[in-house]
Amino acid sequence: MHEAPGTRTTSGLEDPNQDHRERDLHVLERLAEHLHERYAPAVDRATVDRLVAEAYEELGQRASVKSLLATSAGRFAESRIRALAINRGAIESPLPRVLFVDDANAGRSQMAASLTLKHSDGRITARSAGLEPAGSIYEDALTAMDEIGIPLHHAFPKPLTEDVLQAAQIVITFDCADRVPRLDGKDYRDWGIPNLVGRPLEDVRQARAQIESRVLELVRELGPDTGRSGPGPASSAPAAA
Repeated sequence: MHEAPGTRTTSGLEDPNQDHRERDLHVLERLAEHLHERYAPAVDRATVDRLVAEAYEELGQRASVKSLLATSAGRFAESRIRALAINRGAIESPLPRVLFVDDANAGRSQMAASLTLKHSDGRITARSAGLEPAGSIYEDALTAMDEIGIPLHHAFPKPLTEDVLQAAQIVITFDCADRVPRLDGKDYRDWGIPNLVGRPLEDVRQARAQIESRVLELVRELGPDTGRSGPGPASSAPAAA
């Protein structure tokens, strides 16, 4: 990883964001080392560095909160690196792999991924992505998921990338099927659940219930070993990716 040259304001003072960026770059350097150790030799160090840098720049362009930017970039980069390793056959991935895609990756798709992880007890790999990612998760989506004990506060919107799409087995879209690339060998489905933008909290709760119902059907479909026999208690679950 290489540090970007410092930038200055028109007054000649250092950009106040520069120290934050420099700290982030040190964090990203350590993350890149860890990711290379974990995924070598499937993915070389130059590719790891590139994907970490791309993740940081991509998320930084639209993230509303910068304090967790380096951590989020590391998670996003790892999802892409792991996808590359799966696509290259370097990692065996026996669990069903589901990708949820919507416009902003700030509500419906994040809910679906988190609910899938919860109801399958992690025995289904669930990821999410957006065609035009928002700057943060919708506030009412956070509230609605908090109400059932599945916090989304560490989730973050991220773009749909070719490597992550290629690694998925089932691709579930939310009213955007015509804008998602169609790759051979994928099971594409569309869940017609309306966009959450501008909707009152009660509508968001109804969307959450619809998504959960669809997720439970999906878990049952993918096999008896992937989840509980019923909804079960709303306990802790892995954060949506």
